[in-house]
Amino acid sequence: MSQSQPSIYRRRAWPSSPSFRLAPLLLALWGAASSATEPPAARPSVTLFVVGAPEARASVQSWARERPPGLPVTLRLAELPASTTRPGGDVQLLEVERHLQEARRHYIHAEFADCLQQVGDEGVLSRTLSQGHRALAARLLLWQVACQVGLRREEAALQVAAELGVLGLELPADIGVLPPEVGRVLVAGAEQGAARGRATLRITADSSPARISLDGRPGVCMAPCSLEVLEGRHVVRVDAEGRQFAVQVISARGPELAVAFTTLPASPELAAGQWSANYGESLANLDSAGSLSLLSTALRAPRLVLLTAEAEREGYRLRGALALQGRAAARTERQGEAKQLHGTAEGVLRDLLIQGQVVEPAPALYQRRDFWIAVGVAAVIAGAATTALLWQRPVRTEVGF
Repeated sequence: MSQSQPSIYRRRAWPSSPSFRLAPLLLALWGAASSATEPPAARPSVTLFVVGAPEARASVQSWARERPPGLPVTLRLAELPASTTRPGGDVQLLEVERHLQEARRHYIHAEFADCLQQVGDEGVLSRTLSQGHRALAARLLLWQVACQVGLRREEAALQVAAELGVLGLELPADIGVLPPEVGRVLVAGAEQGAARGRATLRITADSSPARISLDGRPGVCMAPCSLEVLEGRHVVRVDAEGRQFAVQVISARGPELAVAFTTLPASPELAAGQWSANYGESLANLDSAGSLSLLSTALRAPRLVLLTAEAEREGYRLRGALALQGRAAARTERQGEAKQLHGTAEGVLRDLLIQGQVVEPAPALYQRRDFWIAVGVAAVIAGAATTALLWQRPVRTEVGF
């Protein structure tokens, strides 16, 4: 009896699992689902204004120009615009001085009508007072008196001289070059003006806080307020941050007079001048509400980040403030070494943007939709692989003798 060959166990190779063939497709579907369910949000634009230590300021500005990829916003680096308008106004002092010199020349040549024409513009006198140039205003009045005396209009000269007393102006040094009769009229008129009755001005303004100036004396009160003045002509001015200044020339009569001011919004150039005058000279109060409001106007920035760099012994301290539509929305500060300045700046910006709700904080991993999609895909693949490993086609065994 012939014995067959020893038992041979043969296992046919089973084809690759359909689940494994689906894995690339599932991964592709996951990527498509992630991009479809979470479209990229539009990056908000934020204006960045940097002040402080020159080296740190230049370094942060250079970093911002490179459009840091880690920030979820578009940075616009801004510089303060050049102010063509002084916060105090636009009177040309040299031009006024030229008119005074021309009046003196005409007076010397007995051309009194031409003399009066050079200094008789009441608008120039009011603008000069509104900008605080009291000594210059006194000289204008002095030469008006001299020209009127030269024209033999003593009564008119006395009325002009009375304004020196009403306005509380000192007699200028120019009186020394004029004839004695002019000095006599000046002194007599000023005494008459100082002896007039008194009136009360009730001043209100549509913006707050509003500083009131009277006859070239700045900051006499904050509106609403009351001022007691001599009866006669006065120049009242109101100044408020973020607003154009306003001037009224009033004639005070009677026991009481209401003076109401309506102001207009400041232009970016004027706001830049106000910011430079009130805040730009030092680092104090840079992140105050007034400073941020003026900067937002000056830089035309609906979303503004003010970054202040202060040098310290081992690095820099960065103070940041965020303003939204001109209103303070968040403040923060961080300290870091000089070599870590860019990272510190990015951290300050992130803090401000999250506090001000300009951007959403990054969600935890378990809160992200694509994380759970990935988990599901991994589970499907793992389940398919497990099934493939556990499932085996029956092995056919043949035994021969």
